[in-house]
Amino acid sequence: MNLRNTMGLLATTLLVSLPAMAEHKTPTEAQCRAMVDGMVQSMKAAPLKTERDKQGAREVIERVERIVRDNRSRGASECESWAAIGKVVTSQ
Repeated sequence: MNLRNTMGLLATTLLVSLPAMAEHKTPTEAQCRAMVDGMVQSMKAAPLKTERDKQGAREVIERVERIVRDNRSRGASECESWAAIGKVVTSQ
């Protein structure tokens, strides 16, 4: 699976989860944290074939991890991190 397909899969996962959340009340911090942690783990576990795809994925993962780390260090909402991850993934 190449980087473009992997990012497409992650973006689809993200977009599919949004309507489900919209049907219910706003997610809690704990739910957002679980979604953030799950997405980061999914990104790390995505199988990639070429070295170019692996390098591209590493760059995206590093960017996402930096966003999460920075947001957590300044006490920002986990839901803010979730939204930021969505922007990173969908802009690939």
